[in-house]
Amino acid sequence: MPKFFKKFALTFTAIWSAVLVCTTSGCASGGYKLTRKYSSWVNKNNIVLRVVLYLLTGIVYAVTMLIDVVIFNTMDFWNGRVSQGDYQYNKEGRTYFVHHSQDDVTGLRQSRIVISENDRSIQTIVLRETPNLEVELEVDGVVRGKATDLSTLPLLSVYNQKGVRISQSQMWPKDSLVSAR
Repeated sequence: MPKFFKKFALTFTAIWSAVLVCTTSGCASGGYKLTRKYSSWVNKNNIVLRVVLYLLTGIVYAVTMLIDVVIFNTMDFWNGRVSQGDYQYNKEGRTYFVHHSQDDVTGLRQSRIVISENDRSIQTIVLRETPNLEVELEVDGVVRGKATDLSTLPLLSVYNQKGVRISQSQMWPKDSLVSAR
């Protein structure tokens, strides 16, 4: 193999490895604030400038995504800001308002989703951590699911519309796990 191809293969492999490390080291569930700001700015311009920007957008998006994933989303993740904030979106005539919060005293997290239609709330879903290290799912004020023993073999409970437990099972039954000997 010629020297040029060896050097090219080595350089390509090094660059590709660096890209993979960078894109997998950040938090994928972050806000992508820089990318969203750029996208919002592009879409606010007049049509002629927007067409020109769309031609350059691939390069700019690659840079903003890299900065978001490696720097901003990772900082948000380690500072605990990924699961906080308010989000709202519309789909099929319904408005979904999502509020993520963390109690300042206990540190427990909670996510509340309010679904409304024609400015009238039709359903509220709450997913929360409990002081007993459990996760509860509440629909319209009634507990509908609970996950316990999260540090060992999670135990999942399902509740009916009246809040009465109707089933309980382990996420991974003990006999399905392979033990190392």
